[in-house]
Amino acid sequence: MAAAHNMFIQGINAMVYHAPKVRPEQVQNFMIFCLAVLGNIHHHHDVEEEFYFPELEKKLGKGTLSTNVEEHALFVPKLAEFESFLQDIKSGKDEYDGGLLVERIHAFSDIMFDHLQHEVPTLESGRMREVFTEKELKDIDTAFMERALKNIDFYIALPLGLSCANPATPWFPPFPLPLKWATRFWFSRRYSEAWMFGPVDLAGKPRDWWKEASASRPVEETPPAPATGVW
Repeated sequence: MAAAHNMFIQGINAMVYHAPKVRPEQVQNFMIFCLAVLGNIHHHHDVEEEFYFPELEKKLGKGTLSTNVEEHALFVPKLAEFESFLQDIKSGKDEYDGGLLVERIHAFSDIMFDHLQHEVPTLESGRMREVFTEKELKDIDTAFMERALKNIDFYIALPLGLSCANPATPWFPPFPLPLKWATRFWFSRRYSEAWMFGPVDLAGKPRDWWKEASASRPVEETPPAPATGVW
């Protein structure tokens, strides 16, 4: 789960980094990238609440993970407001303002990142193995991924997953090799300019601007992979 969280943080950090630097001709592609990041976060939380947490609570005990759901409510409305803000820019209703965009991110980011930190220990593998067998956990994870891949736009969700991946966890997202190749050479093409805003290229190589930015910023670690936090 920490690896998924880091992917969200990678995307948010990229938004903060690029926002003041976006040129007028790049705004539409930047909005596609930003909306993709938010859509990914929303989708993840929906699948958690509708399937993953209830499935785990069958053995952990009903309500065991209720704090995670309660914390979602602390920032999800702000995410929805921010999403509407981005849609208005994309549609041309509002003009792009990089400084305002960063302000709007900071309106929810601290609360969201606190939640991501809090959630990891509640899903710690040792705790899960005390009540679930390895097969049960594998079956739950498989079902989770199957649900996560339903009702998504492969031309957006898959390239986003690769472009916001964390080199510290090269196994995530857990795309089979044929799907990775299909994403790199087919699904990424429709909105190819949008994925340039991701911190890594579609082969998983950190972009030069990201390496320079990361070197100048402290990195906060979230087991099992480093979480960068908002810049």
